[in-house]
Amino acid sequence: MSETPAPIPAPNPVPGPAPVPAPTPAPIPASGPSPAPIPARSVPAGARVWSAEDAARWSRARSAPWARPLWSIAALLITVVWAIAASPDPACGDAAPCGTDWVGMAEWGLAAGLVYWLARLPEMTLIAAPALAAVVASVELWGAEPNSLAANVCVLVALAFGWAAALERIAARRRQRALSESAAGVRHPLPGPPGPLRRGTIPIAAGLLLLGAAALCLAQGFAGIRADRHHTDRAVRIVATVIGRDDESVRVRTDDARRLTLDSFYPEDYRVGGAVTVLEDGAWRRLSAEPYDAVGWQLAALAVGLPGLSLLATGLLARRRAAALRRTPVPVLRVLERMDGAGRTWIHAGDDTTGRAPVLVGGFVPERSHAEEHERGGERGHPRKREHGTARHAGEADGGEPFAAGTGPREAVMFGSAYEGAELVLVTTGPDNRPVVLRTAAHLRLPRPGEQPALATGGNSYTASADPDSEPQGPPAPDRVPATLITTGRPLRWGPSALARAGGAVSALCVMAVVASVTRSLVTDGIDWHAAILFGLVAWGRSAAELLNWRVTADSSGLWLSGGWRVRQVPWESLRSVRYTKEGSVEIGMRDGGVWCLPGLGVPRAERLLGLHPSYLRMVEEVTALRAHPELRPTEHVSPRGRGFPPGPGLLVLTVLVAGAWTLH
Repeated sequence: MSETPAPIPAPNPVPGPAPVPAPTPAPIPASGPSPAPIPARSVPAGARVWSAEDAARWSRARSAPWARPLWSIAALLITVVWAIAASPDPACGDAAPCGTDWVGMAEWGLAAGLVYWLARLPEMTLIAAPALAAVVASVELWGAEPNSLAANVCVLVALAFGWAAALERIAARRRQRALSESAAGVRHPLPGPPGPLRRGTIPIAAGLLLLGAAALCLAQGFAGIRADRHHTDRAVRIVATVIGRDDESVRVRTDDARRLTLDSFYPEDYRVGGAVTVLEDGAWRRLSAEPYDAVGWQLAALAVGLPGLSLLATGLLARRRAAALRRTPVPVLRVLERMDGAGRTWIHAGDDTTGRAPVLVGGFVPERSHAEEHERGGERGHPRKREHGTARHAGEADGGEPFAAGTGPREAVMFGSAYEGAELVLVTTGPDNRPVVLRTAAHLRLPRPGEQPALATGGNSYTASADPDSEPQGPPAPDRVPATLITTGRPLRWGPSALARAGGAVSALCVMAVVASVTRSLVTDGIDWHAAILFGLVAWGRSAAELLNWRVTADSSGLWLSGGWRVRQVPWESLRSVRYTKEGSVEIGMRDGGVWCLPGLGVPRAERLLGLHPSYLRMVEEVTALRAHPELRPTEHVSPRGRGFPPGPGLLVLTVLVAGAWTLH
């Protein structure tokens, strides 16, 4: 039989402002379903309940709406695309040969990295944004044409805006940290002997590995440059005449009637019949105006180096914050926590028994002591020891969860200062009422307005079938209400996830680039078969607009459907059906025979194989439940601003501006 684990000792309190020791903690007031209680011995003396009032004040201390990463990222992408379109093409010649552009690599790398750092690493933004601004100001502004000058000035403004937004997010974290420490009042060291510090180990190792690969790519690029210079020093200069060219090469004829084909990055710069200088060293030949360009190795270095740098920074920040929890006593608060169907832990105020206002959400895993790590290592090597080893954390099976996902709220003690991105330790209870220690394992964030835990439910009708090509099983049964449907009387909204928005942004940028390229080709070369591409881009542009900002809003009057180009209303009495098709589209049918369709939102087969439950599937389930249960529908009207904004017209105007700038520059 397993030995009963010793209770987690209550740490000795560190005097704070007016501590109030309490040998037996007062029960958390219950105004809803009773949460699973935590043993009194696991609650440190003097630990206060994080009240809903204090938690609401803490939530209001979040960063200002203008500091949301979406605005900074959009401003940076738009201005950078404009600056690229407005920049003049390089002019290569014998007097000013082209070659490897290290400054351009720095600009591309910092701009691409900032797209991620603006969203997840404001600390990196505070360093990268000024660095990119300095490069742009020193290289791109002097002697620039008016269009290019205006574009690069806008890039500097976008960088300043992103830097200010990152500073505001960090300041909001300081405000939240101060409020949580003020609400706690007392501090305690972490409970029990801590296990080995593993937080951030995998990101740090992966980041160092990727940075090593990036360094290897750069070394290969430098080796190619050195080899090119070695050949150049020994080469013979030959004057030749251009007799033809294609997309990637130039054909020349030398004075001794030899015909050579030479690779070229800019073949359009060489006029047929004009003279060029060729460098020749045995079998090695190239144009004098185009030295070796390590752009391939540069792109490879950026492709692995930017994720490596981001992983390294993320791991180091997480490790530093986790280590800080162990060095000194930390604030302690009594809260409620619950795990949703996706395995995420949601933290609520200690008296928020209804679970209406979560304050933090993130990933937590059980904390193991050094003795338990040694025990697990011995069990891996000696399977028979499992029968006589010490007990694991409460409710933890072999590699399983500490308790089942989707269960009710549980009382917990939170160690650490709460803020976005913080490292915390939770002491809670397992299914057998024994204490469990959890530590942060993934980024902690603030829930979005109206976001609630996706609780596990047997009512998910979109299950994998035996036939992977079979059609989804349709909407849920009318008498089955999804557990994710939270009815508060306020309007309900569904929209694309962050990943879908990123895909829509990439698609929109691709559309702009293709339209600009085709338009320029039509202006310079006349109308040809390229004109047909513009008609094919209409469907692509619509899909990009819908991925960016499709929106379904339910209020007391019905549904407001926002697609790529317009917003329409469907009253509840006119709604006939909501279904998710086997092609990955959402169709909302009306009683008059009309159908509102969002095509190509997902891939049903991949979703079933991966066990995914995207936002549009949740929308289909919950709207179906609202149609069948009028008592669950919102009782408030949505404001005109909250009905959604179709981005199609804005994308069309932006595409025309980008195409015009690219054509006229």
